[in-house]
Amino acid sequence: MSRGRAMPARPRAGVACAVLAMLQTLPITAGAAEEGDAAHLQSVVITARKRPEELQAVPLSVAPWTAADLESASVQRMSDLGQLTPNLLIGQKVQSGSSAGQVYIRGIGQQDTNVAFSPGVGIYVDGVYLGRAQGDDLDLQDIERVEVLYGPQGTLFGKNTNGGAINIITRAPDPSAAAPGGHVELRTGNFDRLDLLARLNLPLAAHSAGLSLSAARFRQEGYSVRSDGEHQADRNRDVARVQLLLRPREDVEAVLRLDGTTFDERSAAYRLVEVRTASPVPTLYNTISPYRYDNRWVTASDFAYEGGGPNRNAGGVWGTSFTASWERPWGTLKSITAFRQLSVDSQFDPDGAPLAVLDVFNIVHQHQLSQELQATGRAFDDRVDWVAGAYAFREDAIDDQPVHIATELLNGAADFDPWLHVINRNVAVYGQGTWHATDRLAISLGLRVGQDWVRAARIQRGFPEPVVQQPYSEHAARWGSALPRASVEYRWTPRVMTYASVAAGSKTGGFNGRASSDAEFTRFDPERVVAVEAGLRSDWLDRRLRFNATVFHSAYRDFQLQVNRSVTDPSTGQPTAFSFVGNLPRARVRGGEFSLAALPVPGLELQAGLGIADARYLEVLPGAPVTTASRFVDTPKFTATASVQYLASLGGQGRLTGRLDYVHKSRIDFDPSNSPLVAQRPYGLLNARLTWEPPGNRMSAYIFATNLTDTHYAVGGLDDSPGGSLGEVVKMMGAPREWGVGLRVPF
Repeated sequence: MSRGRAMPARPRAGVACAVLAMLQTLPITAGAAEEGDAAHLQSVVITARKRPEELQAVPLSVAPWTAADLESASVQRMSDLGQLTPNLLIGQKVQSGSSAGQVYIRGIGQQDTNVAFSPGVGIYVDGVYLGRAQGDDLDLQDIERVEVLYGPQGTLFGKNTNGGAINIITRAPDPSAAAPGGHVELRTGNFDRLDLLARLNLPLAAHSAGLSLSAARFRQEGYSVRSDGEHQADRNRDVARVQLLLRPREDVEAVLRLDGTTFDERSAAYRLVEVRTASPVPTLYNTISPYRYDNRWVTASDFAYEGGGPNRNAGGVWGTSFTASWERPWGTLKSITAFRQLSVDSQFDPDGAPLAVLDVFNIVHQHQLSQELQATGRAFDDRVDWVAGAYAFREDAIDDQPVHIATELLNGAADFDPWLHVINRNVAVYGQGTWHATDRLAISLGLRVGQDWVRAARIQRGFPEPVVQQPYSEHAARWGSALPRASVEYRWTPRVMTYASVAAGSKTGGFNGRASSDAEFTRFDPERVVAVEAGLRSDWLDRRLRFNATVFHSAYRDFQLQVNRSVTDPSTGQPTAFSFVGNLPRARVRGGEFSLAALPVPGLELQAGLGIADARYLEVLPGAPVTTASRFVDTPKFTATASVQYLASLGGQGRLTGRLDYVHKSRIDFDPSNSPLVAQRPYGLLNARLTWEPPGNRMSAYIFATNLTDTHYAVGGLDDSPGGSLGEVVKMMGAPREWGVGLRVPF
């Protein structure tokens, strides 16, 4: 890939130099950390099985991120998490806005963010499922922890979790605090970065009522520049969350939550890689007109773009939930009621030229309502842990995507506006129990039985003139599912456990939301998986060494595949869309997750991780755009991570913490055809952070850098071939080197 040259940053050198000068004057005493710090690895409590449990005791493959982990690794949004977590990838789709992340776990995700297609990885915030990809690149401030759950989670987390789930738990109010408190944080850096974050905790009544408010404003110019001077990949968003916690009695707790995000940003960082001049539209431009659409518009820099069309990604996402729990002698009864709504307006120009070869306007509106009743408890002298529940979900989504094609030549004759309306409903009941047969042996069984209803309607009009080009059509379907899970675990010692499990998952079916005609508006069936997994959880050397290992084999039936590209209509000679959506009979993914953590000397923590995902299509349909030799999209075969963190005491001047994080990913294919033009070759990223904390918790100051080596890499791509009429080959570029300094002041 061309290294090019990143656009010139405008660093706030004065602030950076002042912080560095301050740190250089501090007397550092190397060796032991401050007295009172833990001399063993942290015990992480997770809720992957709907109850608080220590990570090392759970027979699941889980990558937990605590609030301290997120901060020390400079993880500020979901896409950052996708870079640093093995077997997790969060990329971007060319046909979507930059706030819509494509989330993949173990090679399974959502190839297309169109509302007709469901995710393969479920994202949950405080127990509430997020139904759409738009807006799912969440900002991770005011977070208690994030749990990345690998493999199908169909029994307890429901549908659309056949690849895994991401469970996000926000920081709840603390009504037991002696006084109001919180913090204010200011962060600045290159590309005119300026972030302001704040949190306030208000105890309203001792131990029985508390209110928390958090807000953040993120501003940063984009790292890519178009020929018209506009930036790409900037940040301009505001985030807020309010939580009210009430404990009217010792056995009753209720939490009312309200959160919202608004953003008005530019498009993602597109880069034109090549124009296939033999394709029909470039041929028209280059032979019968004075205009030229060819490789003259390919730039030498990865962060320069000649496109001059629409360049906006704006919208808002908000939601509210009410969670009530009631402690009973037999266990806990919980209710989660939630409503969420989003509106996103994405406007982008993926052709890479000042010509209007392809201009796309994508408007998505969605709202959803969900209700979950959940009961957890213990029975038979605490030998059986159980959870049971019922769930109902309904979403209503509209996807409107007006498109301009070759305006200079066709003067609107090929423009069109496909409109899609989708209603999804799901109801389910579930239960899971764990029998502790002995102090060492435990057996778990679970089952979720559900029903999905999908109704989809489409119409295609002219654009901007609303002339009906294709009539309104509507289809509906219903599917049932039964998703079991079974596991057996054996504790060899108090700190060594092995387990084996088998679990089923499902991703709901639907109708082809990218259809260019009613004949293509076809049904596809649910994707189903059965995954076999075995693992080791172990702590050694008085919990100063931790080694966890998981191996898995996932067998897929009716694997959903979507391929979208433009072709030429032979009857009219005009460009049109083509969409293949179908179920491939069989596919499989096998591999594992391995992690190692160590405290070799006081104050020094080492971590390493490895993710392996070997994905193959085992059987394909005649005419399918892939073969059994094709590689999965968004699935690096290997992801390796390493980090080193050292905490040094400064005596009476506090402490200093330094951290380095490195990640290496093998080749990533962004296009089902495995086009080498948009494939990302193996690459590595290096992040660094240095934090000073004075005594007394008065404040903390830090300096950080991400992508320290300025590696140029892609996070998405599209090759409109073979047979594509538009001929463009486009990548979406990840961020170059970024640095910043920050100050957090508690109160």
